[in-house]
Amino acid sequence: MNTFEINGKRYNAPKFNYNAICALEEAGVPIQDMKKKPAATARAYFSLCFDGDKDQAGAEIEAHMIAGGSLESLMTAMAKEIDESDFFRAINKSTATTQTAKRKTAKVEEN
Repeated sequence: MNTFEINGKRYNAPKFNYNAICALEEAGVPIQDMKKKPAATARAYFSLCFDGDKDQAGAEIEAHMIAGGSLESLMTAMAKEIDESDFFRAINKSTATTQTAKRKTAKVEEN
């Protein structure tokens, strides 16, 4: 299990599964926007440690940053969880298959 530290406390990084993705979407961070909204993504992901309490997660992150901390360990743990996620692997495989099929269809239509 991957871990990260915020305010001197070690947290277990939440797994990236279907429920986590839904929770992130409910927090305003759909999968396709994760790279566009790094601060919101970090807060939404960290909020999973607090049963989805974004305010508590935001307050902890803010205190951590004010004290000179960074979000590097959180973001690293999150990236590792994404890489290790069977759910994300399945999504990526499905997306790649769909894109390949669309390209083949487009080539056929051109000819």
